[in-house]
Amino acid sequence: MDDIARTGLKIIGFGNRFRCDDGFGPVVIEELEKLKIPSDKNVEIIDGGTSGTDLIFHLKECPRIIIIDALDAGQKKGCIACIKEKDIDSFAEKKISGLSLHDLDLSEILQIARAMKIKTEITIIGINPLKMGFGDVLSPQISKKVPEVVSMIMDMI
Repeated sequence: MDDIARTGLKIIGFGNRFRCDDGFGPVVIEELEKLKIPSDKNVEIIDGGTSGTDLIFHLKECPRIIIIDALDAGQKKGCIACIKEKDIDSFAEKKISGLSLHDLDLSEILQIARAMKIKTEITIIGINPLKMGFGDVLSPQISKKVPEVVSMIMDMI
């Protein structure tokens, strides 16, 4: 493993672009890619699709990860939740419902990471979707939240 992987930050957006607001993570990733983050920041931007299992491998490889997903963490529909490392266990107990990940639920992935004693600093940024039907565009209210989340992430970098 090279030094960039060990000392960097991975920003991973999960979601299905063909399920309306479930595409929130990939849309945020697309916007981040347009910003051309300087290479000295050691940031890797990843469209994670819908595979939660892959997240476990990313957790093992990197000390910091930001996950962007459509999720219900108890916030109102259309609202953003930012879950920091110190709060993840309490949210995992509440069964965070990551709506994009088809093979494993987000709370299950976090429990596996803890059981494997993975020491990655994790931040989850999620939006509670309004529409999850078939379609390739975000609902207007969710789309308006993309710049806010991009700004949050840039502040974290």
